[in-house]
Amino acid sequence: MFSRASKQSIESLIQTGYRYACALQNDSGEAQGLVHEAWLRATRSQKETPDKALLFRCIRNIHIDQYRRTQSIRFSHTDDLGRDAGEQTGAFDVVEIPDAQLENALHQLRDTEREALFLSVVEGYTAIEIAKLTGSTRGSVLSLIHRARLKLKQLMEEDNVVPFKQDLGRGQS
Repeated sequence: MFSRASKQSIESLIQTGYRYACALQNDSGEAQGLVHEAWLRATRSQKETPDKALLFRCIRNIHIDQYRRTQSIRFSHTDDLGRDAGEQTGAFDVVEIPDAQLENALHQLRDTEREALFLSVVEGYTAIEIAKLTGSTRGSVLSLIHRARLKLKQLMEEDNVVPFKQDLGRGQS
């Protein structure tokens, strides 16, 4: 079916799509399902490997559809005993490592902010390219990226994470 595309390029495209889906979703399992569904939709009508833009557009559209569906129907996850998974019996005093704190801070961003930040920082797209991918204006994209960075900075400071520049072991008075 995909005679022109090598196996490596397909795997690379799927990995890129997965990273994008992770930026949109809070759960890696949900992101995998999102990429799988998007890949099926993108390849259904084509005889060649879909390009990156088509895969990203499918991922984004499916994410929006799922978001709208969950807004109209609220699901709650329960554990084996029937308790709400959000309620834990017992408190643990565990200090989070910075990667976990960053991940928690990223999950507190709005989806649009997290998406714009991901496309800019991880994928290296310019604001104009992100605007074309998401159907926004360049100004909106720049604003989303700026707000996302400010929120991340504030959330990381609230969690008492010392920025790298200040944590160089230099004497402070």
